[in-house]
Amino acid sequence: MTGRAGAKPPAAKQTEYGDEVPADSPPWARLATDDPDEAHRWLLAAYPDHRIRAFGRTGEFTFRATHARFGAASLARVRYAMNADNDVFAQDVVGVAEVLSGGWGLDAGAGEVMAGAGDLLLVPPRRTRTVLHRDMEVVALELPLAEVRRVAQERCGIAPVNLRFQGLLPVSPAAAGLWRDTRRYLTRVVLPDTAFGANALVQAEALRLLAAVALSTFPNTTMTEAPTRGDGAIAPAAVRRAVAYIEEHADQALTVTDVAIAARLGARALQQAFRRYLDTTPTLYLRRVRLERVHRDLQAAEPGAGLTVAAVAARWGFVHLGRFATQYRRAYGRSPSQTLRE
Repeated sequence: MTGRAGAKPPAAKQTEYGDEVPADSPPWARLATDDPDEAHRWLLAAYPDHRIRAFGRTGEFTFRATHARFGAASLARVRYAMNADNDVFAQDVVGVAEVLSGGWGLDAGAGEVMAGAGDLLLVPPRRTRTVLHRDMEVVALELPLAEVRRVAQERCGIAPVNLRFQGLLPVSPAAAGLWRDTRRYLTRVVLPDTAFGANALVQAEALRLLAAVALSTFPNTTMTEAPTRGDGAIAPAAVRRAVAYIEEHADQALTVTDVAIAARLGARALQQAFRRYLDTTPTLYLRRVRLERVHRDLQAAEPGAGLTVAAVAARWGFVHLGRFATQYRRAYGRSPSQTLRE
C-alpha cells in the first residue's frame, strides 16, 4: 500500500490499534469502522494515488488502520476485511509490505505476486501497478527513493541512476528477519518514545537505517554491480575539511554526501580518504564524535536536574539504546548511567 509522499490522512475516530501506536501520540491517525465507504474515504485521503475497486461481501466488513509519518517516510498498519484491487500510479517511493494475515500482492505488469501471512513483499518505485487486497492485515512502510539512492551511493558506491531493484521477495529468511526486527524496534520502541520520536536527528537516522536494511533485504544492483571508481589521490587538506565539517555539524542529520560536498570530494573518494588517512569511515568518525559529545554532556549534567541518559542519547542521534550503551562502555570503560551519576 503506497501513497504520495507528504499526503496526510483525514481526521479519524480514535482507537488503540497495534503495538506501535501510543494512544496519545499526535502524529498517528487512526480509524476503526465497519462502513466500507468510510474506510475507502480514509484510504483515498491517506493514499491519493490509489483507485480502489472493492468486491465481495460487505456485511461483515471491518476496517482498522493507523498511519504515521516520520521525516519523509511513512508507516501504516491496516486491517481490511474485504477484497479489493487498487490501481497505483508510479511514484518515487520504495515500499515494503509485511503481511500479518490474509493475502496481499502486486501486479506490476509481469503477473501477480501474492504474499501470505508472515511474508514480506517489496513495492518497487516508479512503476504503475495494481495492489491486491485479500481480506488482509499488513504493515506497510514507505521510504523516499531519493534517500534509498543516497544510502546506496554512500555505502556501496553505486551511482543513483544505477540503483535498480531486481526482485520483490527477500534474498533470504535471515534478511527478512533483519527487516522485521529493525522495523519493529524502530516503530514500537524508538519513534513512539517522546524523547526519541520527536527528534529530527533520530528520525533521519531511523530513515537511513531502514534504507540500508531494505538494500540488504531485497535484490538490487548494490549486490551485483561494481562500485563507481574513486577520484584518485586525495590531499590531506580535504580530509581536514571533512573532519572540521563533521565536528561543527555533528548535531545535525549529516549524510556522507553532505560531508563530501563540504570537503569538495565525491562520496566514494571521501570514503577512500578516511580509510587511508584515519583508518575509519566518515560514518564511524561521526559516530565517535557524537559519542564524545554524549560523554561530555553526561559529565556536565547537574545532579538532580532530571537529565536522563535516553534524552542525551537522543539529542546526539543514537537510536538503539542497547547498542549505544555497548559502544559507550567500550569507549569509556563504564556505563553512561555511571558517568551521569559521578
